[in-house]
Amino acid sequence: MRVIRKVLLPLGLAAGIAGGVLFSASSASASGFVPGGVYPSVQACSDAGNAGFPQGRWVGFYCQSLGYGQYELWVQPTY
Repeated sequence: MRVIRKVLLPLGLAAGIAGGVLFSASSASASGFVPGGVYPSVQACSDAGNAGFPQGRWVGFYCQSLGYGQYELWVQPTY
């Protein structure tokens, strides 16, 4: 029983560390979109999204309807 514990504990620890590294690497993907703000109309959201291009703040954006006339800006940052 003690031998099994000595083998399984390091394997479980290594698997946990490897899983954490893979998870953190995927969350920092350069192709992912992040929230950029909430706006009172689709026009205001689109204007804010377009304003970020000349400033070099992001390379892409889209506006998602939240309902009740509000829109969330999602941007693709330049990492």
